Amino acid sequence: MIRIYLPSEQRERLEKARRLRTTNLAERCLAVLLSDRAQSVPVIAESIGRHDHTIRSWLKAYIQDGIEGLRHTPPPGRTNRKEQEALMILQPVLAKHRSEYGYLEGGWSTHLLVDYLHGQGLEASDSTVKRTLKRGGWVYKRFAKAVPAPAPSSEEKKRGWMRVSAPSSRSRASMT
Repeated sequence: MIRIYLPSEQRERLEKARRLRTTNLAERCLAVLLSDRAQSVPVIAESIGRHDHTIRSWLKAYIQDGIEGLRHTPPPGRTNRKEQEALMILQPVLAKHRSEYGYLEGGWSTHLLVDYLHGQGLEASDSTVKRTLKRGGWVYKRFAKAVPAPAPSSEEKKRGWMRVSAPSSRSRASMT
């Protein structure tokens, strides 16, 4: 059973943080304050409308790190092992030019990064690479499609397609 007993200065800090309704920090502070008022975890969970496990994790975070522990609670679920490994591998790679790694393309694409990770022994998908880039603070943007060399100019596009006429009967007769 988790029970928190607060000194008056900590209680005041929590009350002050609870009045700031910009984040869900207020709800977490309320849970700690209710625990200080000798309410059990199931009663707190029912009054706030959260699960018992959630309230216990908030109280444990407060016991361990104080109000800062309530600000930064870890997301639920297990951490993505591949994302963490990919982040460690890609940090030094993205700092260098891809030609140093033998790639000829114009820039790093997710396909190139997946290929590089595969060469390093890590099987990762495009979506894993995109999440890793976002987590690492990099901005991912797809490359623009390049215009092929024999593409028509804007003037040719404005004129439209020219119809090629069928050979006339005279030219057919001369061909035979």
